[in-house]
Amino acid sequence: MRLRTRLYAGLGAIAVAFAITGYLVATTQQRYLTEQVDRELQSSMPVALGVLGNRPLPVPPEDTVALSKLWVGHLTPDGTLSTVVQGQDAVEQPAITTSMAQQHGRRNNPEPFTVDGNVGDERFRVLVLERPGAGVTGWEVIALSLNDTDDAYQRLLLATGVGGIAVLAVIALIAAWVVRLGVKPINEMTEAADAITAGDDERRMAAYPGGTEAGHLARAFNTMLDERQAADNRLRQFVADASHELRTPLTSIRGYSDLYQQGGLLDKAKLDDAMRRVSSEAERMGAIVNDLLLLTNLDRGMQLALAPMDASEVLHDVVTDARVVQPDRPITIDAPELWCNADRQRLHQAIAALVHNALAHTGPEVAIEVQGRAERGGVNLEVIDHGPGMSPETATHAFERFYRGDASRARDSGGSGLGLAIVHSIVEAHGGRIVLHTAPGDGCRFRIVLPGPTAAVATPSSG
Repeated sequence: MRLRTRLYAGLGAIAVAFAITGYLVATTQQRYLTEQVDRELQSSMPVALGVLGNRPLPVPPEDTVALSKLWVGHLTPDGTLSTVVQGQDAVEQPAITTSMAQQHGRRNNPEPFTVDGNVGDERFRVLVLERPGAGVTGWEVIALSLNDTDDAYQRLLLATGVGGIAVLAVIALIAAWVVRLGVKPINEMTEAADAITAGDDERRMAAYPGGTEAGHLARAFNTMLDERQAADNRLRQFVADASHELRTPLTSIRGYSDLYQQGGLLDKAKLDDAMRRVSSEAERMGAIVNDLLLLTNLDRGMQLALAPMDASEVLHDVVTDARVVQPDRPITIDAPELWCNADRQRLHQAIAALVHNALAHTGPEVAIEVQGRAERGGVNLEVIDHGPGMSPETATHAFERFYRGDASRARDSGGSGLGLAIVHSIVEAHGGRIVLHTAPGDGCRFRIVLPGPTAAVATPSSG
């Protein structure tokens, strides 16, 4: 059901509630006034009977109505109704019949009932008493007009109706204003979504006052669209970069294949060299595919084998491996026991990638430091090199996939452009964070912060 329809349905429900409430209030008031008339009738009965019997009038009770307000008369068995006292409030005679008198008439303590007037719309509350004597010789009728009661009832109904209509009109105006304010941004959002679906990626919602729900909605919707567009751009760039990275080894393999088919590799030495190059390019292509698969799994929430472990052991293992690769490289390590929650294999992969990054992009004489220290509820792991560093722009995009901003980090250095992106994803999967401090000529300091062994670590379920 649409918002506008729900609001109008709510207004209808309020109108019905007003009508029912007004009717109940008016009916209750009418019942109260009628009961008051009945008490006046009962208390006035001795006075009226005195008039009918030409007896001295008794002292009336305090709540007795003036005799001038009563209608008093006789009703004979043949239905003749004669007036003895015509009250000034009574314009008509009560239209009472013998059947009514027989039904309601009593010698003592009669119960009042309502009858219409004999001409117009006037109504009466009536007491009927049987005349004393053998058999039914007639009835004495005492009546009090309900004009005042009915007028009060009608006025109350009118006031309730007019007041209810006025209140409903105000509510309707407010509701229409609220609907316009509330539905307008929703309609704009719908139009924007339709336009974006049709291909208009630049479409956005108009700005609304920041403190309103419409303003929050517009801002959230536009932020979502900006992030969606940025994600689409990253995806397109990622696909383009992945295609470019895979095209290079595929081109080399195809080139050697064409050369072989054309008879250009008849010499065994040339053939062996070509096969070595084909194998190397195939390995490179396989490494890229494996890296892409790992990133995809990490993005999907790959389950890590998290467990309390001493991270210093991983740091020492990585440094030992690096010293084997470059024995003459000055590599130092400073890492006492560092307990944290981590997946040993993935943590080793991340630290090794940072050290390999330093080895690949700095000269053989540049020192590399690997450090670790415990800090409040977690550990800091650092890989520091004293090489050329990165420009601010390169540092901003350092963890993006396939990004190479500096000539020192070109494809010829052997990387796929995915190493730092993988490190970033692995660290985030551990519930940690990675920070890069660098400047041109000031080297690079990569700092990984991981939770301690007792801290709660997010372990996304495998997807």
